Amino acid sequence: MSGLRAGEGMSGAYVGFYWTLPVNRIGFRHLPRDAAAAAAVSTTIRYQRALTHRYVLALEGRLEGRLLGEIAFMDTRPDRATAAVHEALDRVSELTGGRRAALIHVAFDERSWRDNRYLVDHLRTLDIERIPLSPEPIVLDNQRLDPVQHFTDWRERETEAMAALRLDAYAGLRAVLADVPEGAGRWRVIAERLNADGITTVRGGRWTPENVRKLAGRLPQGS
Repeated sequence: MSGLRAGEGMSGAYVGFYWTLPVNRIGFRHLPRDAAAAAAVSTTIRYQRALTHRYVLALEGRLEGRLLGEIAFMDTRPDRATAAVHEALDRVSELTGGRRAALIHVAFDERSWRDNRYLVDHLRTLDIERIPLSPEPIVLDNQRLDPVQHFTDWRERETEAMAALRLDAYAGLRAVLADVPEGAGRWRVIAERLNADGITTVRGGRWTPENVRKLAGRLPQGS
């Protein structure tokens, strides 16, 4: 069982906090507010939730009455954690209804592969007991999930996928630029054509006249 850190107490009541990042290229930009629903669509959330449930069950013997609430949070940037986590953490008090409770989170901040210093820094300013669980391998969905390997593999897949998106975006933009003549409204026409053809931006999003104009001005030659 993941243990308490030195100096941490046990309140007997808990709130689970789980967070992840968006994947813009596949349209994964929002999480359901309900933690169980969020866990159904995010492996990272599901992993943190499973660790939290295991911890509470091992310590208390049951979840009912002990786990007062769960918060699932998606940060706003796919490339880094931001201070937006403060608003999510401030929901703890509404979930506890004034009861004294400890917040459980997986201490990704110990590892360089998935940290959120804003989470820990903000918790230190709040009157909330913190129980950081060590990120460790567990059996999830009938398979062993090692978070280190999981995030390493994910980064590699994302790097490859983003490289392919970038090349497709460059090729698509070049083709439409060559087909649409100079003149008023050119960027709008190009954006509409690219979107209609199902060609995404270099980050997997939709084209606008503004991002067409910007990329056209710095389009690499021959890539």
